[in-house]
Order: sequence, then structure tokens, then C-alpha cells
Amino acid sequence: MNKKLVIIIVLLAASIFSKASTVINGETFKPFKGKTVNLIQYTDYITKEYDIIASTTIDSLGKFYFDVDLKETQQALIQIEYLIGIIYLDPNQEYTLYFPPHSEDGTYKLTKNNVIIVFKTIPKNDINGLIIEFDRYYDQFLIDNKRNFGMPVFHTKLDSFKLKIKSIFEGVSNEFFSKYAKFSIANLELLSPSAYQKVNKLSIYNTYIINRNVDLKHPTQIRFLLNFYEKSLKNQMGKIGQEINTALTTHPSYTSIDKAIKKDYFFKMKSIRELVITENLYTLYYDDEHYDPNVLIEILREAGLSSENPDIHNLSQNIIDRIMKNQKGTKAFPFDLMDKNGNSVTLESFRGKYVYINFWAVWNKESQAEMNLFKKLKPDYGDFVKFVSINIDSKKAKFNNFIASHQNYDWTMLHFGGNSNLLDQYEVYNIPHYILIDTNGNIVSSPAAKPSPNGDYLSIDKTFFELKKKYTKKKTFNIGTK
Repeated sequence: MNKKLVIIIVLLAASIFSKASTVINGETFKPFKGKTVNLIQYTDYITKEYDIIASTTIDSLGKFYFDVDLKETQQALIQIEYLIGIIYLDPNQEYTLYFPPHSEDGTYKLTKNNVIIVFKTIPKNDINGLIIEFDRYYDQFLIDNKRNFGMPVFHTKLDSFKLKIKSIFEGVSNEFFSKYAKFSIANLELLSPSAYQKVNKLSIYNTYIINRNVDLKHPTQIRFLLNFYEKSLKNQMGKIGQEINTALTTHPSYTSIDKAIKKDYFFKMKSIRELVITENLYTLYYDDEHYDPNVLIEILREAGLSSENPDIHNLSQNIIDRIMKNQKGTKAFPFDLMDKNGNSVTLESFRGKYVYINFWAVWNKESQAEMNLFKKLKPDYGDFVKFVSINIDSKKAKFNNFIASHQNYDWTMLHFGGNSNLLDQYEVYNIPHYILIDTNGNIVSSPAAKPSPNGDYLSIDKTFFELKKKYTKKKTFNIGTK
């Protein structure tokens, strides 16, 4: 074979199989050793549902490592249990960073407490360095002009700030950063005195929206557009408003909504109409006083099917999935957790029985007190209900010590293993939190009733009693049969 041909083949093979790596060398609190670190990305910036790009484990030195293949600059998040920090990733870059063990403001929720990631090294002209520098100027502008918000002088100051930013970042070619800066400033443009709002809105539309590409994957542009078009369907006036209301209520139709709102100057662009209508339907879904939620879901489905844009199709489905999450009849989120003996236990292993789950913690006395009631419920309903307690303490040792001193807790006791994704999927924002799952792995109620009576003197006991009647009926034998 010709030597030149061989060289060409080798080079082609190398280009095909080479990987454009983005590397993260991370370090965190040493006591976090053994915990899982997730690198995640939002599937969209409206529902904030997310996918896990990669997972790894923190070593004994508190270090972790990611190597991912990226085709373009994007926002991502690093998650360790209940902590989460934003990072921006450029293709073919290497980052060395420190992930703090404490939330940014010192307060804690069960999931998604923000931390500020500290970069030990930032590559030259990297997206993170650009955004950090821009945010420094942006924050200082807000501090200097906090008394000018809503006043005519604010826009004079803003015009000067725009010129300053243009001068500082002149020559930067990173498109993601250019949009970040542009639409961060665009959000400030919305802070106008009431007397100038109509004129200012037209100016903003002509500057930042008309004939411009709508990038559904850029968080800052989406945030600006949602602010600009907030409650657009509900706030339309006159004939357009009447036509939209009819299309939302008496004669539901996405096509009719689109046709009506297209008459508004600010909705001439199809890409804008698709985004705004879809997002507004998501918001209106929770206004069940004025709109039928089931009707809005059908309109959302129509919106996804009507669009030729795959991102809108995915967005409409994400919204429907988010709305339907943990509703009665939907599939329960699967899990694989360790029990008190170190054995793996899956949700699927309970198939054929009802599953009553409670999320609890050693530090939460209410959840502990209510678990005592399981000892009374299990003898009556244990034949057809599987009782499962999932502990969410960060340190598994606390769980182990508690179990060791409560040997009479003879139902399934599991530890969540630092899996914050489990809490997100089951929407566990406070504890105690209860979920009831049927024999086929579908949600019966979430949140489910507690074992203790509520304000109406109702508890899960009533539900179990009704289930027991059905269960007992199935087990009934006719006289004379075996």
C-alpha cells in the first residue's frame, strides 16, 4: 500500500476516534470521602429538570475527577448531596477547582443549596473567567445605582455601563459569553419608570428580540425572554385577550391561541410565540381557579406536536412530565438503596405489595415520633403493605447508630446514600414526607397521609383500612372449596 495513503488513513482514524475532552480536577471537604459527585445539566431552563452527565466518587483525599466530551460551551452544575454549584464548561479545557462544603448563604434546604465554586486555575479566555469578570462589573453597577432603579437617570447610567462593557470585552469571540453579557444587560433595561414602559418595551423588543435567534439552551437569554413576556396570555386585552381566553377555556386550541396572539406586534416571530405560549401554559396550569388543568395539558401536547422545532417539542413534553410527576397513576421513581445490613434493596423488589415510604432524619424529631406509629400499623396491614423508611442523614453513621438502638423497628430501613436526585424526583422538600405506591409500582398518593391524624382527624390508617377490605375480599374462599 502507498505510504502516503497509509498516513492519510491513520490521520483520518485519529480524527474520528479522538475525544474532545473537558477535564475537571475537583477537590472538596475530606470528610466527604466516598460520597457521590454528579455533573448535571438542565434539560431546559423552564422546568429546571436535569440529566446527570457523569458521576464519580470522592476519594480519601477529598478529590474527584471528570472527563467529558463537549461540543459547545454550556452551563453545568456540580452536585454533592444537598449542595450544588454552577460551572460553565468550554470544550477542550481543563479546570482545577475547590467545591466548598457549605452553602453560599449559610442556610439549608433538603436539596439544591447553592455554593460558589472556587477555581484554583482558570484557562486563559475561558468562559468562567469572562463571566466572573463581567459579574464583578455588573454587581458594582447595581450597587452604585441601587437608588436609581425605576428613575429616568437609571437608563442614562445604563447606557454608559453598556459602552464600558463593550470596551472592556471588545475582541472576545465566545458566543455564549456575548449572549450572557447582552441579556444580563437586557434584563436591566426592563427596569424602567412606568411613564416610559411602553416606549421602552418597544425599544427593548427591537434591540434584543426581533429577527434574533431564540437559543433555548442559553439560560440568560431564556430568563430575559420570560421576564419580558411574563403572563402574556393572561394579560392580553381587548379582542385578542377574548380570543385567547376562549381558546384556553370554552374551545381549547393551541392553533387558535397562536392565531390570536400573532396579531400582537411583539409576537410576530414564530419562535417567540412557541416559547411564550408553551411557558405560559405551564404557569396557567397551577391557576386551577380559572383554567382546567386537564385542558391545559392537552393544549401543551398540541403545542409540542405543532412545532417543527425539536426543542419546543421536548420542552412541552418536559413540562407535561414535570406537571404529572408523582401524580396518581404515574410510575414511581426507581431506587436501589442499602438497608441496615448493607444489602441492596430496590423498589422493584416490592412489586406485588403496596409500599408506604417515609423520609426521615435523626435530627428531625417529628419524623422519629411518627415512625413509632409504624409499630402499630405493621401488625394490622403488613400482609399487603411494605413499610419502608428512608433516612436522609448525610452521615450514614448516624443512621447506623439509630438503628442499633431501635432493634424493634422490624420493617425495611434504608439510607439514601447521598442521592439527592432521589429527593428531587420524589419532591421531598420537608420531612417527614410520605408516599404510597401500589402493587404495580405506580403512585397512589404523593405526599400520602401521615400515620398520625391531620386537622380533619384523618391518617393513612383510613386508606389502609379500605385497602385491607379489598385485599381480604380477594383472599375470601367459598365454603366447600380448598
